[in-house]
Amino acid sequence: MAVRRSWKDADGVAATREFLRRPPPRRAAIRDLMTVLLSENPFDCRCAADLARRVSAREPGILAQYADVLIDLAAELPLEQWQARGYATLAAALNASTRAQRMKLAPLVRSLVEDERNAVRAMALEALGILAVAEPELREEAMILLEHARREGTCAMRSRACRVLPPLLEAEREERQ
Repeated sequence: MAVRRSWKDADGVAATREFLRRPPPRRAAIRDLMTVLLSENPFDCRCAADLARRVSAREPGILAQYADVLIDLAAELPLEQWQARGYATLAAALNASTRAQRMKLAPLVRSLVEDERNAVRAMALEALGILAVAEPELREEAMILLEHARREGTCAMRSRACRVLPPLLEAEREERQ
């Protein structure tokens, strides 16, 4: 039996480059990504979720037509597939284009903020910040959690908080004007 090597950051960068090199609208690439993302193979699912997160971070909304699928996948993945779940949650947050989608994702993100794994908590904080930029009713909760993480969180949580706070503060400022 052959053991597959793990998915390294360099693999994710290369896959992202290859995906984004394809000319828009990238229908075939998106269809292939979603097929692998929904596969039964946990390794393939995790790699595809990472790719979905990466391409969505580069082009938010690129998978918007699959936002509901990403939200459902993030909610249904088993706890032992925590990386895929975190990546799918971030991809869902970056692609949720309606209030209903964002509010459907919010309870899952809140539960992941309480996860025992630092990486999952960090991804959930980032997802909450992304959602709060578009949803004013989530801002106060997100600000409190992100400010706390920025001051007292782990390195991963501080990094995510510092990345997400500026757009959140900008959204807050724009709303007041």
